[in-house]
Amino acid sequence: MRFALSTNGSAFTTAMQGWMDQHPEAVGYDWLYDMRIYHGTVSHDDMTYFARAYATIADESDRGRYTIFVSSDPGLPLWIRVCALHFPRRIFTVVRTMAEAEKLLKREPSC
Repeated sequence: MRFALSTNGSAFTTAMQGWMDQHPEAVGYDWLYDMRIYHGTVSHDDMTYFARAYATIADESDRGRYTIFVSSDPGLPLWIRVCALHFPRRIFTVVRTMAEAEKLLKREPSC
């Protein structure tokens, strides 16, 4: 799924909910968000709303799965730590380069 240069919370939650409704197995995937050129307005309230919908289909298949954000924004790691509280089995992290993200994604499965 790709969000162009920006999106808002409503568009994000609608798209993510639709994707998960069609592909519930996605909770067991690693997720990568390239935020290097992103200029959207997804708020913590939007993430809380999405987390509630996610929780209705999530099972143990998301344990240890990565949610990786690629960004040089110095404020993003703190915001992501707060958002991660809504997804207790996933590993949320922020890296500065796509190479760092790819290294994490190439790790040996933890299952």
